[in-house]
Amino acid sequence: MHPRIRLAQSGDARAISDLVRASFRAHIAPDWQAEAQEAFVSETTAEKLAGPIVDAAFAAVYEEVDGPVVGVILLPRPSLVQLCFVATTHLRRGIGRSLWEEARIFLETQVPDTKTVELNASPYAVAAYTAMGFFPISRPYRRQGAVATRMACWLPARALEGAPDAA
Repeated sequence: MHPRIRLAQSGDARAISDLVRASFRAHIAPDWQAEAQEAFVSETTAEKLAGPIVDAAFAAVYEEVDGPVVGVILLPRPSLVQLCFVATTHLRRGIGRSLWEEARIFLETQVPDTKTVELNASPYAVAAYTAMGFFPISRPYRRQGAVATRMACWLPARALEGAPDAA
């Protein structure tokens, strides 16, 4: 793995929770109704994240050299990205893309039967996920006060795009 990216451990739960909640408040919460905001914050405490980190199909963090966790990706199962967050102070540095690439490499080598990975993107993150190879498979929707667009990445696409007879 990249020296700044490592598998997440239950001991990272506090740092991950702090990162996710700060990023959520800055970029996602403004589009959500109050009840949905409260639900998200209560579901992303360190105590509630520790188990899912350990049980995840793939969970990794991006750390500064000798510094804090500034990015996280969590796939509870191979076909779903549940969390992909980057610290607001570290946006547009390729951290999210690097985390997704590590997850993708893991899936392609360790879980090759996984062909499609989905996620729910906030309005703020749709462009970033599109740049990483995800495409909208729904229009933006509101569910229980949360706003999202369902997106998917078809993993075989990369290999097919590089084929000699690609369009």
